[in-house]
Amino acid sequence: MRVIQVKCPQCNSPIQQKQKDNIFFCPQCNTVHVRNGGIEKLDVEIGDYATSAPGERIYAPFWRIYATFVVRSKSVEGGSIFRLTQWIKGGSDSGNMFIYIPASELDPASFRRMATSLTMNPPKYPTRLNFGNVPRLPAVVSKKEAAELADFVIVTIEGEQPGVLQRLDYSLTVNDAKLVYLPFVKTAQGLAPAL
Repeated sequence: MRVIQVKCPQCNSPIQQKQKDNIFFCPQCNTVHVRNGGIEKLDVEIGDYATSAPGERIYAPFWRIYATFVVRSKSVEGGSIFRLTQWIKGGSDSGNMFIYIPASELDPASFRRMATSLTMNPPKYPTRLNFGNVPRLPAVVSKKEAAELADFVIVTIEGEQPGVLQRLDYSLTVNDAKLVYLPFVKTAQGLAPAL
């Protein structure tokens, strides 16, 4: 492994990291930075562990996309656009939602499972200022890539419902994207949320 050293733009302290990651955390001033041509400060949210979370702890990064969804027209045989209408309040064909995009390198099945699960059931958690010496998975998906993957997550979620979706004409506008680190524990079946 190669050690990457950069200086924190906030406090000028050296930051050492043993894994390849575009995200750097400064333990001196509790700031997070992204390598984006240069090094810039990044606004992140770190979820706190549930006190009863047993097992080996690890933080996983996600891009939390805040988007506006508008259904222009739809055609479904033998079912309805059920999941999308759950998100949109008041029976409207438009609304705002959070879409969670895993930012770490995952196999396709884990990516799909985590993205759809967290998008359908947005997590609630207290936050903390730092990682508390808990390791974190490297972030390899950029903010731009996450915004592009949001459409894939929406179509995947809707495609899992009974009925045949014949046509869905919609627009998805990304209003904001924030990197959030969510607490997980390692299990024999893979990563499990520890909220």
